[in-house]
Amino acid sequence: MEYFLKVLTVLLWSGFKFVVGVSTAILLGFNQFEILVISISGGMLGVVVYLYLWELILKIYHKFYPKKIKPIKFSKFKRKLVVFIRKYEVYGIAFLTPVLFSMPLGTILAASIEHNKWRIKLIMFGALCFWALVIIGVKLLFKVDPEKGL
Repeated sequence: MEYFLKVLTVLLWSGFKFVVGVSTAILLGFNQFEILVISISGGMLGVVVYLYLWELILKIYHKFYPKKIKPIKFSKFKRKLVVFIRKYEVYGIAFLTPVLFSMPLGTILAASIEHNKWRIKLIMFGALCFWALVIIGVKLLFKVDPEKGL
């Protein structure tokens, strides 16, 4: 039962904030393979849930509040955001999501740019794998062992 609760904790944290999930898995004493599988599974579970939940929320919202065309006011932040999105597309958002954004925010941003859900899932999966391997590599490089102390 204790192992199940540890796995559930890592899954839920990875589904919301990926770096916290991987760090929690390291601190709970999982081995490298378990860290990879559990944290990436939790991250992808978060991506799938938020992707389809956002679609449902938008359907309900547009049912009660139809789309209206109104002029857009551009600020410096919006201009930088548009430049970033045009330059890096979904790849930039997926690359930054595990370490900078939370999984819901990154998934919603990716869904607002790309309408192909399978492409979003594939790109997010690649980004999650990359960051999980980087974090585990840093753990191994600096020989972090939670049982002996940091």
